[in-house]
Formats: sequence, C-alpha cells, structure tokens
Amino acid sequence: MSKRNLLVPVDFTSAAVTAVNYAVKLSKAFEAEINLLHVTKDGKENSKAKTKFEKFVSEIDPQGININTIVKAGDIFSDIANVAKELHSSIIVMGTHGAKGMQKVFGSFAIKVITSTHVPFIIVQEGNKYFTTENIVVPFDTTKESLQIEQVVSAISNYTKSNIKLVTEKYSDSALKIKASVHYGVISKQFKETGIPYEMAYLSKLNAKEIVSYAKKVKADLIAISYYNDSVISFDRFFQDLITNKDKIPVIILNSKEAGNYFF
Repeated sequence: MSKRNLLVPVDFTSAAVTAVNYAVKLSKAFEAEINLLHVTKDGKENSKAKTKFEKFVSEIDPQGININTIVKAGDIFSDIANVAKELHSSIIVMGTHGAKGMQKVFGSFAIKVITSTHVPFIIVQEGNKYFTTENIVVPFDTTKESLQIEQVVSAISNYTKSNIKLVTEKYSDSALKIKASVHYGVISKQFKETGIPYEMAYLSKLNAKEIVSYAKKVKADLIAISYYNDSVISFDRFFQDLITNKDKIPVIILNSKEAGNYFF
C-alpha cells in the first residue's frame, strides 16, 4: 500500500462511478492509491458483492492508479469512518445523484457519516465534469471553526498547485466585521507561509446561492468548507443546497469537531 490513499464508498450505481473517476484524477496528483468500499447488511451478501466489484472495476479506467476493493458486512454509519481510520485515508470521495437523491442519500445519512470521521469528504454529483482542483473557493465566517478547512485546503494545494479564492460576508455590524477581518488575517497568514496563491472577495450574504454563483464566476472546480453546529451556517438547508448545486461543483466538507489528524 502507498503512503496515501483515498477511500470511495461504492453502491454500484452511476453516482459511484462518477466518484471513482473523480478519485482516480485526484489520486494521480496525490500519488495515492484508491480503496473502494462496499458495506453489506449481512455477511451472506459479501460473495455476491465481490462478484459485482469485479465487473464494476473492469469498467473503470485506473490510469495507472492502484485500486483495491473491500467488502465489509456492517453499518455504513460507522464502517465508512472505521475503514478510513484503519487505512489512514486522506480523503473520502462519495457520489450522489444530486437534489433528486437528497432524501435518500443525504438528510440524516450525510450528517451521520460526515460527522463520524475526521477525514474530509468530497461530495461529487452524478455527471460531474470537474476533475481538477485548480481553483478552490474557501468560504469562512466569524466562527473559529470555519477556519479549520484551511489545513485540508493547504494539503490539497501542495499537491495540485491550486489557487485559493477566500470569501466571506460583507458584514455591516462592526463587531462581526472585526472578527471576519481577524479571521482573514489568520487564514491568509497560513497561505502566505506555505506559498499558496490566494485572493479575497466579499459576498452580500454567505449562503449557498451566493457561494456557488461566485464559484462559477471564478471558474472554481471545488468548494471547501467546515461543518460545525451552533454556527452562522446551519447544516440542513445550507449544506444540502451547496452539495446539490445545479452547476455540480464538487464540495469538500470537514467535520471541524473531529479536525486535527490528517494523512496527507
């Protein structure tokens, strides 16, 4: 096994194919291998799942990347996190069918899976056409937790030479304005010290619509954000709208409560 690896949960749907293709492109930049994981409800289903994996992998172009398959009986709400921890995965790449699959794929599913691990999740929509990380939009607000995504973005940029687009709200309240300014100083200092190119922009509102609109304007191919409770940004509507954006821009989410250990 190489030093780095990406984990891709697979349910053998077209959305999973999209996620694997995305992981292949990212793995080339990371010089990493890919582990595909399928979780069955019962061990009796494992043999059938392994047969499905043979066909599934045969239809993927690995582009020189080493791809491993794992079949495990258990619970997706814990086993995705457990396997990622065991393998020291750098990122989990997960596919979705978009807005039409929100009730089935996200809702309580996403929050339970994403918050079960410290490993960042990249959510890729079926039919995604973004396979690079040349321009990454990084929203932050007045909470310190929103800054924690910087560690992940820096790691990605070190391998992919990304340009960072920092965005925050143009606050009218003086106290919030000061907090946002301080946070900009913190995050920009980190990027300067690591030599990562970045620029700053202000949005009228820090919501999904404004963030995606800005991302499209600057031709971003990834949006990076922290997930945390009791914040200006709430998970339910904000993250669902962001994850299922109509432009299908991939989103990387870090659970800030579990942040701190990365395997880049």
